[in-house]
Amino acid sequence: MNITSLKPIYVIIPFMVMVLAGCYPKTDEIKELYDRQAALEAKIDKMSQDMEAGLAQINRDMDVVEGNQTRLAGDMVALKEQNTAPDKRTDTAPGKKTTKNAKSTESKPKSPSNSPEKIYSKALANYDDGKFEDAILEYQRLIDTYPRDKRVPEAYLKQGLSLINLGRKQEAKYFLNTLIDKYPNSQEAQTAREKLKTI
Repeated sequence: MNITSLKPIYVIIPFMVMVLAGCYPKTDEIKELYDRQAALEAKIDKMSQDMEAGLAQINRDMDVVEGNQTRLAGDMVALKEQNTAPDKRTDTAPGKKTTKNAKSTESKPKSPSNSPEKIYSKALANYDDGKFEDAILEYQRLIDTYPRDKRVPEAYLKQGLSLINLGRKQEAKYFLNTLIDKYPNSQEAQTAREKLKTI
């Protein structure tokens, strides 16, 4: 074999060595990759811990909200009882008999003062005057007495807004979410969605 025929091999071998040498990572590059992987794993662990802590906080907040809803329901029942006229209360003291007058008032048709317009007007006046607790009760009376009235969505909204004004935001969320659930396509529900983003 002569030297001229080997000349291309001498040219190809160094070229191949240079190409192959570039394909293998260097020790520093491997170490850098391991370091980056370790940093990413540490970030993932931290994010996982933060997420678990966040979920635990959400569960605690939900417990508080449920407790507040229960308390609010109790408060509303108590306030309704306080605002009910003595002759219209259904409970009687032990040993006391119900009079005929009490029975006759129960069977009478609703008076004009119990019309949806009167209840709504009273609720609106209380709301406008800043008497938010009274407004909440009147709006609830409208909801309970006339559940199909066209102003019921507004009543839920105003109850939520009243609670926000009283600083009871968690309880307000309950009324706003109830409004959205029951009347999702109403203008009041849209307002409630926007308000929920800000509280």
